[in-house]
Amino acid sequence: MTPVQAAAVIDRYQLDVDPRKTKRLNSSGNVHSVYRLGDEYILKIPRDHPRAIGETLTASVAVPVATSAGVRTGSLVAFDDSLEIFSVPFSVFEYVRGDSVTPSARALPSDAAIWHDVGRELAVLHHTVGHVDDPRGWLEAWSRPLDHATILTGLVEAGVVASHLAEWFDELLTALKPSVSSANRYRRFVHGDLKPGNILQCDGLFGALIDWDDAGWFDPAIDFAQIPLHLVDVALAGYRSVAPLDGDDTAEQRILWDHVMTALTELWRLRIDMAKVYHPCPGDGLVEVLALAVDGTSSLLEYFPVRRGLTQPAARG
Repeated sequence: MTPVQAAAVIDRYQLDVDPRKTKRLNSSGNVHSVYRLGDEYILKIPRDHPRAIGETLTASVAVPVATSAGVRTGSLVAFDDSLEIFSVPFSVFEYVRGDSVTPSARALPSDAAIWHDVGRELAVLHHTVGHVDDPRGWLEAWSRPLDHATILTGLVEAGVVASHLAEWFDELLTALKPSVSSANRYRRFVHGDLKPGNILQCDGLFGALIDWDDAGWFDPAIDFAQIPLHLVDVALAGYRSVAPLDGDDTAEQRILWDHVMTALTELWRLRIDMAKVYHPCPGDGLVEVLALAVDGTSSLLEYFPVRRGLTQPAARG
């Protein structure tokens, strides 16, 4: 962004900002350039790519809906698709003070308080929004991949996962599949990308949900798909303190399916493009599954298949 373009944005929307006080921010994604405009605003400019532009259009519909529902997020100040200042549409948002959450390896009390509030905020979103005006179809069209066998076969053939481990994943996913296969009837307005980088905390307290670029209508359990596995129980408790999740009796199974399928899919992406840097890292999901099993306290563990042939613990000594 040039100084002339920055001044044009500030002038067009009458922002009380000195054009010289603009600062480019680091972003965890790779599809937008993000700038701080003074102390009150954030400017997001997508790359000139259909996917990036599509995300900008999605957020222009989703953010006003979220703020109207009372969800804590930075409000949309301006959306501009005139292409007169930049060659792509852009948005200006209210700046929300805080930093992205950084989950610890263990569920510390400070983590628990934040993620409990994240769950409550999701419940407010899901159970408050009943209709969204989207005449141009800009919201994300969500779907859930169900063909786990093809992914596992590809990973085995590529030498990424050993066949006996693929069998364990197949057993797990086959047991979980009925829960997700019947989940299409659950339709709520979802954030769609609730990774830790899109959750702000300030002074140890929950601050806001940001980056609504993947929002749309889908099974509300999808909003737990990027919450660290060891914190899912905490977030679910926060959610259920407001209202039950749709299909609450299969919520844990659907969340676990999404986590495992995402982990396997990301592992495949790493195989295809070793040179690319991903956020989160492709191996994170499988490490989360391992850590969850070692910790041994999560309610999600009851859905894990026991390794065949291991009928008693090995003797130590």
